Amino acid sequence: MALYDRDLRVMLDDIAGPSPAPGAGAVSGVVIAMAAGLIASAARRSADWEEGKGVSAQAQALRARVERLAEANEEAYLEALALIEGASENGDRDEAIGKALDTAAELPLSIAECAYDVALLGAEAAQHAVRGGAEDAAAASILAEAAARSAAGLVAANLVSLPGDERVLHAQRLADAATDAAKRAAAASAAR
Repeated sequence: MALYDRDLRVMLDDIAGPSPAPGAGAVSGVVIAMAAGLIASAARRSADWEEGKGVSAQAQALRARVERLAEANEEAYLEALALIEGASENGDRDEAIGKALDTAAELPLSIAECAYDVALLGAEAAQHAVRGGAEDAAAASILAEAAARSAAGLVAANLVSLPGDERVLHAQRLADAATDAAKRAAAASAAR
């Protein structure tokens, strides 16, 4: 069953179950989608905030994008595991593992990019949304920051055999920038 077609309780049970999927990449995507939803809601509740409608639309677009990425990540993760387990011991095995890990790094990198965008949008919403909405936006930014760190860790783990790979550095920069955005969001919310 597709990730977002599951009842929430079923999804939580699947995450806690013995299967490797859904794993950290898909779960990070779900967290980011929820964070984007909080931001959209905060912006919609802020009728006096002129840019609120645009922020809500951006949050919804990010939510839709990360939902697709989380689904794709779960599928790619399972395919990578199957490729690695099923690859023969000859040269095909190394090639299969390399291809699987490369794909397994690209999707978490895209998830980290979405996480950064959501953290940044949360910081903006925390500054301008109505009371209650600002706190939700700050929480969303913090959740997105955690998901960015998780996704960056997956990129690094999947590319461990390629030291200095630019994707690892890029993912780390995204996570660091998400941390800065989350700090701004928390400060803006606390100042209200």
